[in-house]
Order: sequence, then C-alpha cells, then structure tokens
Amino acid sequence: DYQRGDGYFRKTMEGYRIARENGLDVRFICTFTGYSESQRESIVQFFIDQGFTMKLHPALPSLRSECPNEWALAPEKFGDLLVYLLDQSLDHYHEIDIMNINDLVRCVFTRRGNVCTFADCMGNTYAIGPDGSIYPCYRFVGMDEYVMGNVSDRPTQGDLDNSGPGRLMSEFKDYVDAHCQSCSHIRYCRGGCPYNAIAPSGGKITGVDPHCIAYNRIFDEITDRLNREMFEGQPIPGGFGPGAFGMRMERTKPGIMALMQKIAMQ
Repeated sequence: DYQRGDGYFRKTMEGYRIARENGLDVRFICTFTGYSESQRESIVQFFIDQGFTMKLHPALPSLRSECPNEWALAPEKFGDLLVYLLDQSLDHYHEIDIMNINDLVRCVFTRRGNVCTFADCMGNTYAIGPDGSIYPCYRFVGMDEYVMGNVSDRPTQGDLDNSGPGRLMSEFKDYVDAHCQSCSHIRYCRGGCPYNAIAPSGGKITGVDPHCIAYNRIFDEITDRLNREMFEGQPIPGGFGPGAFGMRMERTKPGIMALMQKIAMQ
C-alpha cells in the first residue's frame, strides 16, 4: 500500500527526488504478479497521481527458481490487464503514458516488432557478463549453460551461432516459423520472448512464449478498434471514404488513431 508506505518505498522516492533535482530522467518499471494484478486500479491511479510514465512487466516463470510459477501472472490475466491498460491510456489520454501499450500500438501500425519481446532478436542481440561471457540475452546472464563464448576469445558470428545457446535460439526461430505461420500477428510478434518460451520447460523448445494468449488478445483488440475507427461512422467533410481514416466528427473519446498520433509526436 503506497499510501501507508514503508522504508523501501520512502528510500525509492527519495532517490527519485535526488535524481530529478540533478537533471536525470527517471522512470519506473511496475511488475504485476498473480497477486498484485487485482490491485490494478489503485496502481494505475498511483502512476497518474504522481505523473509517472508507466512501464510494466508481468511476473514470469524463471529458469533460476525451483518454484517458477509462484508469482507468475497467468497469460489470461495478463491479456485482461493489457486491455484494461489500453482503456486507461485512452480514458486518461492527457494524464498518463503507458509504454507497453504504446509499443503494442506501434507494432500494429508499423507491422514490425519495436521491442525485444516482439522482434527477431536472434543473431543481433547479446548480453555480456562481468567476466566477459556472452549470452543470448541479459536474462541469461550468470547461467553457465547459456554462455555462447567470451569476448577475450574474440568469437566470430559463426562461433556464436554454433554454440549450444546459439543453436537453441535458432531452434526457437524455426519453431515459430513452423507453428505460427497462420497467425496474423507473426510479423511483429515472432512468438514472443525465447526466454519466456523455454523457462516453463527447463530450457527446451516445446512452445512459444506462454503469454501468446495475452499478445493475441491485445493485438486483436487494437486491430479491431482501429478497423472500426477507420471504416465505421460518417466521414468528415472532404474525406476520402468511409470513416475518413478514423477522423469522425462524432468521436468524443480518443481512439487508437489519436493514440498513435500522440506516440508519433513524442
């Protein structure tokens, strides 16, 4: 409960104040768990009250945990949460920016992934640990079985690709191409995050990102709303056809087109 506060919260806000006073642009990541998702209204209101930009992460199963699902947010709940946050982005159009919603809307408009979760990151994104070890992603740092090489050895691209983790990432890419080919969102989703995909199975490729259910739901929601804005209602004078590209005179609430315009201007 942020209103009562605790030592950690007070220290965090004090650090935020000091950073801001010294000219730093500080943002917060909000992790929704299977427990905190039910408090979404008060959490979003806190970000609005504080004037914070919101970035969220769903709690995910971990390869490091013996109980990987203890805090995890179920895909169905995550889908509900994303639709709720889309509504909040539109209802509080001038009061809050929710980065994840902006990213999802941008994916639909540009037809390509704009963040690592929705991009073909294999072969072009790596993480380097403190000892120089190279990993497929920062989420694997510290796990010896996912070391692809070491910077001191100056590995080639072929060396990285042919390492055990490199072959695992390539296997995930092939799996997505085979199993997601009929999905209308494959171009800008790419099966979600490879780490999320292998975490529930202990490091094996047995499926795509478990949050595929949530991604499908929010991508469908954005697409459906966009289509309604563009092709329903009366066109404005001088328009070029049904809906006049979503700019209808009777619209009283910002929609997907307005949100995309806001994103483009940032």
